[in-house]
Amino acid sequence: MPPLPPRTILDGLPLFEGFDDAQRDAIAGRGRVIEVPAGHVVLHEGEKGDTLYALIQGSVRIQRQDPVGNPVELARRHAGECFGEMELIDGGPRSATVITATPARLFVLERGAFLDLTVQVPALLSRLLRDLSGKVSDTSARLVQQDMNARLRTAEAELARHRAIVQAVTGLAHEMNTPLGICVTTASHMEMLAEAGDTALREPAALLRANLGRAVALVEAFTAIAALCPDEKPQRLDLADVCEHAAALYAMENSTRPLDVTIAGRDRAYPWWGLRGPLERALTALFDNCASHAYPGRPGGPVTVAIAPEPALPGRSGRAWAVQVIDRGAGLPADAVPKLFDAFFTTARGRGHKGLGLTIVYNAVCGPLGGRVSAAPTPGGGATITLTLPGAS
Repeated sequence: MPPLPPRTILDGLPLFEGFDDAQRDAIAGRGRVIEVPAGHVVLHEGEKGDTLYALIQGSVRIQRQDPVGNPVELARRHAGECFGEMELIDGGPRSATVITATPARLFVLERGAFLDLTVQVPALLSRLLRDLSGKVSDTSARLVQQDMNARLRTAEAELARHRAIVQAVTGLAHEMNTPLGICVTTASHMEMLAEAGDTALREPAALLRANLGRAVALVEAFTAIAALCPDEKPQRLDLADVCEHAAALYAMENSTRPLDVTIAGRDRAYPWWGLRGPLERALTALFDNCASHAYPGRPGGPVTVAIAPEPALPGRSGRAWAVQVIDRGAGLPADAVPKLFDAFFTTARGRGHKGLGLTIVYNAVCGPLGGRVSAAPTPGGGATITLTLPGAS
């Protein structure tokens, strides 16, 4: 039997399909075949590269080091696939390390031979670029998906942390209710005795009553954090109507701290499928936060609520809405932004604030509403809180 022609070593390699026999003989004649065992490092990340490898048999792992030096597998290549294309073209350093996962047989083509071949086989360069473009697209899509998954995991971990805090403070509030009630009753009795003539009790009774009032308010705030309206069902709503209702509710309950709330773009509809209760509770807490922190010591100020469409949130289908509550007040200290939604964090503890208002917002938006919340300084002064809500229709 006559020996097989050199071109047969390219059989099964899609990169070299479609060429005539003379072209395939030219390509095969300029390359070489090597055989390597499993675990062999074919390429090292960072080394100068000038060689294309095509897998005739076997498979390889492509990996890079993460920021702390641990190897991370990016992809695998199997028989019929190539690697090293980018460095073959530009002669730059290797972008990854390649290690054989199984014993492998490789067709190796050096950069100098490849450049000579592009004169004899012009279509080889376009074929290689097309193959490389497909891999770049696949890699880009995979990296985007990995980034989205990482963001989703981070958001879920943050939400789990907040849920753990909510469970703790809810249990604490439940346990405190009875002893607080007894203490309030005792303080009332002491005040009655003071009014009856025991003047020595007057000042301690007043001090006790005042501090018990603070404790009761704290327990009520804990209860508000845990309230999620579990019996409420989603319904078709208009976001601007919900925002207007929340602003009216705030104005009715806080006549001494009025805000000038404007719903931007009120001439159009903002259809939303969601829960009215948690969103109104979040907006009311945000309005209260504006009055307390954006305009402290002042009789309110301007607040704008802007609504705009957003792409779908990670892990959710369909579009979303961004509801922004924008004030023109005191602004946000840069070091406060990362901690703004943490329970008990406040920049105004000296004025009696507990640091639970924005925790209520976070819990409502990221819990039953399934959304996201963020904060940023308003250009020109002030602060902007953005609620991203799934359910746009």
